[in-house]
Amino acid sequence: MPRWDVSPSGVGSVASNVAEVMRVLDDIVRAYGKDVEGAATAAGTLAPGGASGERKGQTGLVAAALAEFIEGTADELQFVGVRVGKSVNGAVEAAVAYQEGDLEMAAEVQRRASGLVVPGMPAGWKAGRL
Repeated sequence: MPRWDVSPSGVGSVASNVAEVMRVLDDIVRAYGKDVEGAATAAGTLAPGGASGERKGQTGLVAAALAEFIEGTADELQFVGVRVGKSVNGAVEAAVAYQEGDLEMAAEVQRRASGLVVPGMPAGWKAGRL
């Protein structure tokens, strides 16, 4: 018969490792946003004389395309973090339920065992001796 082989401490260790990776990923995403912003600024504009003086803040085609790309992929990027978080929480909740189930089963076995009638044993009999 197959059996579960779940280690709650192992699940906790993996969840901790995933949390650390997600913190690093968050830093990478923040840096990515700054890098894209820098690229958009460096790309310049098609306006005569560039985006300075009276045209300050005006963006060019590359900046507009980068902004559109970021806007179009923001939900997908956010989904990664949400999905990882839900997956880790689900694994932890499953491990806790597994452990609680083991404790409930052990308590039930002990409850049933305490209700057993022990037959009278012959005089001089000791447990472990036949």
